[in-house]
Amino acid sequence: MSSSVLTTITLSLPSRLRPAVSFLFSNLAVAALLTLAFNQSFMRSILPLGGWPVAWPLISLLFLLNLFICQLFGIGRLQKAWLIILITISAVSQYFMLQYGVVIDKGMLINAIETDSHEVYALLSAEMLPYFICYLLLPAILVVRAKHHTASPGRKLKQYAFSMISIISLILLLVMTQYQNLAGVMREHRSLKHQATPFNALNAVSGVVRSEILHPVIPVFKHYAQDARLVPAAAKPQLVIMVLGETVRADHLGLNGYHRNTTPRLAKRNLLNIGAIDACGTATAISVPCMFSYLEHDNYDEITAKHSDNLLDVLQRAGVKVLWRDNNSGCKDMCNRVEQDQSFALDCVAGECQDSALLNGLRQKILTTAQSAAPMLVVLHQQGNHGPEYYKRSLKQQKQFLPECENNLLVQCQTEQIINAYDNALLATDELLDNTIALLQSLSDTYDTSMLYVSDHGESLGENGVYLHGLPYWMAPEAQTKVPMLMWLSAQTVRRNMIDTRCVQHNAEQAGSHDMLFSSLLGWMEVKSAAILPSQNIFEQCSGQTIAKSS
Repeated sequence: MSSSVLTTITLSLPSRLRPAVSFLFSNLAVAALLTLAFNQSFMRSILPLGGWPVAWPLISLLFLLNLFICQLFGIGRLQKAWLIILITISAVSQYFMLQYGVVIDKGMLINAIETDSHEVYALLSAEMLPYFICYLLLPAILVVRAKHHTASPGRKLKQYAFSMISIISLILLLVMTQYQNLAGVMREHRSLKHQATPFNALNAVSGVVRSEILHPVIPVFKHYAQDARLVPAAAKPQLVIMVLGETVRADHLGLNGYHRNTTPRLAKRNLLNIGAIDACGTATAISVPCMFSYLEHDNYDEITAKHSDNLLDVLQRAGVKVLWRDNNSGCKDMCNRVEQDQSFALDCVAGECQDSALLNGLRQKILTTAQSAAPMLVVLHQQGNHGPEYYKRSLKQQKQFLPECENNLLVQCQTEQIINAYDNALLATDELLDNTIALLQSLSDTYDTSMLYVSDHGESLGENGVYLHGLPYWMAPEAQTKVPMLMWLSAQTVRRNMIDTRCVQHNAEQAGSHDMLFSSLLGWMEVKSAAILPSQNIFEQCSGQTIAKSS
């Protein structure tokens, strides 16, 4: 709502309801509001830690920090706009923390920035209106309505300086007198700083500004693995389809021992099921660049990853044809220099496709490319199990588990209904992977074929009040960090390369994370390079030729 509309509403109120107050009083009132009304998640987290003896120093510190933040621009003409911004930030942050159990940090903010319009729409609902009327509109009207005492600029400046010095002094005094309590709690419960509103959101914005705006110099693009070259081709080139899953947790696959058979078609296939591996991140914006980068989880840096050759670049330079099809929110800059094909989406309704559409026209596209006799990697980036509208990810005939949650406010659904919708989406992925294998089998006269499936990150489904994904990695549950990985190799591919599949499975389980993808896919596509790490190449010492040479 625009400030002119708010002003109109405010001026319609009786003038006797507008007593003149000081700027400091307004800042105190808003700081108290931010602390007590917009920190419900924070309060719920600190009260069980030791009752009021632990809670009151934290609440007092949060109030003083909020007062300091309000005071930053809390004088003169900027004050009302600044306070409304803080109220808006706090209202939005608290809404998503309460509804989905997320925390607000730099990673979550980047994830939100990179969210596309369809994902944003999925988070909107009519139930949001009462909340935002109460927590945003009404406080904003009161701020606009406030009338302040008149004073000279010099007097205002003196009052401002005195109040800032007083606030800072109180913060220092509280920290010094309560250091043991505060330090101990913050050390053991680091997530609290991501729940304290609006400090968490402002800190996240500061992190993004520091990395994206204050360092605007684009680093020199780094070419990596420039020695990469294809091994002389055999009679038929390789064709690998990599299905990049979305928001699938490893423990919900029937293949991994889940009590429901969410993978009935795959269960009939001869697969290498690696089981649960560690994801590189808990959000697509981090996991996708990380898994295609030569960097690993422990040394991952977004700027380096996006300004260096990635797996797709290296494969393409070595002579592999690379094709990317995307039914998600983009490739996060990983496919910028390879062919992107969105022709599959031409018949989708309102720009939204079921993942099954990823196979539309793919066989003909591959056969057209086959004339070059080059090996080929196709990446199919799924919508997968992206929430909160899991029920939209499966077709009517795929819905075996009912009733489903059909509300994007997951806290309003029974846990079983949420899981039903989520598991039905897995059945849709099961069918997609089975059809992908069938497609590869139909191309066996032209290519030696194989498939890789791996998800980018997992998903929380209400455990401990947490939904969706994107928690900081150090505090994220395994539901968000453990993802499935499985492979299908055609019989002729195994024979041609004399692959010991038990050896591959053992190596993959030992590597156990997204970190293995860079080296393993280079090895899989028969590319040689000094950049391939033997410990991360799951095909190392697993082919008959290699074993013969080493024996």
